[in-house]
Amino acid sequence: MKFGLSLALALMLLVSLACSHRKTYPLQGEVRGKDLTANEVTVNHGDIPGFMPAMTMPYKVNNRAMLQELQPGDKIAAEIVVSQDGNNYWLEDVRITDESRRGKVQEPTGPRMLMPGERVLDVPVVNQDGRLIRLTDFQGKALLITFIYTRCPMPNFCPRLSSQFARIHDELKKSPGEYAKTHLLTISFDPDYDTPAILRKYGLAYLDGDETGFSHWDFASVNAKDLSPLAESLGLQYERQDNQIAHTMNIVLVAPDGTVRQYWSTEWTWTDLVKSMRHAIHDSVSSGEVHGHALYSRLCARCHDTSNPDLRKEPPNLHGLFRANVLPSGAPATDEQLRRTIIAGFKTMPAFEHTLSEADVDAIVRYLHKLN
Repeated sequence: MKFGLSLALALMLLVSLACSHRKTYPLQGEVRGKDLTANEVTVNHGDIPGFMPAMTMPYKVNNRAMLQELQPGDKIAAEIVVSQDGNNYWLEDVRITDESRRGKVQEPTGPRMLMPGERVLDVPVVNQDGRLIRLTDFQGKALLITFIYTRCPMPNFCPRLSSQFARIHDELKKSPGEYAKTHLLTISFDPDYDTPAILRKYGLAYLDGDETGFSHWDFASVNAKDLSPLAESLGLQYERQDNQIAHTMNIVLVAPDGTVRQYWSTEWTWTDLVKSMRHAIHDSVSSGEVHGHALYSRLCARCHDTSNPDLRKEPPNLHGLFRANVLPSGAPATDEQLRRTIIAGFKTMPAFEHTLSEADVDAIVRYLHKLN
């Protein structure tokens, strides 16, 4: 009996310690939009002391039922949960406190983002040396792009991106062959303040003062005319709010052939990015296969390849799908049946008829054959 009581107390202590390793902050705000495929809701909120100033930001919501219930205009209260390492954050205990503005707030139109396999824009940028460079200058290399502004006060955003890019730079430098076949590009969306001199000083801080690092990692800004189409094409959303700029976190991998290969937002590690860069320079797959893999990674893998405790029933693993001859729904494992399932959805699986084109669906089906 004493042993059982001691074990119970020990378990309670472990749970308490685990919970204490994450930070929480109360949030109150208004829903401005949501993205069911990314499990995100965009919220306009006031100051959150100790976390971030007032701004409009996207947040992950793991409670799928609540995410579906939320509508633009809803006033909500929630808890922002920040992981122990500070690299991830999401909303829990989301409550709708006022629905009176439903239908009165227009959901923002998402940017026209390039899909994996599409060619990046040939946009000129000015680097830390005042030299004009273009995105197409890096064809033949795996190019990793991210967006920052040097005055960003939030450690989980721009400083995190730059510090993790520094780790990527140091890792790739260990292999002269990989170093020569890759490149890093940090682009500022605050061109009025982030002049070449400011970017050079900022970059040297992350290169440990070694100017030779600029041969592999450029810090650049883009003029106001080109900034908007570049941001839209690569999925960046930003908005000036007083002296700050609210923005999404975006990382884009461009394949050596100059096409978009993969996107990341908040859920990544520097080792993930290095691994993807290495794959990009070593793979000899077609852009169509890259497109299917990227779509699967963005839309399918989060449910089918990982364990998600927030789901009442674990989605089936899709590896070896065609060897089984039968889909998890019980229907025959044919390309046509799989296309219908992706388009129309099945039970708790969302429908993608308004998200994916026919070419996108075909690319996912072809990729699933490779998982056989």
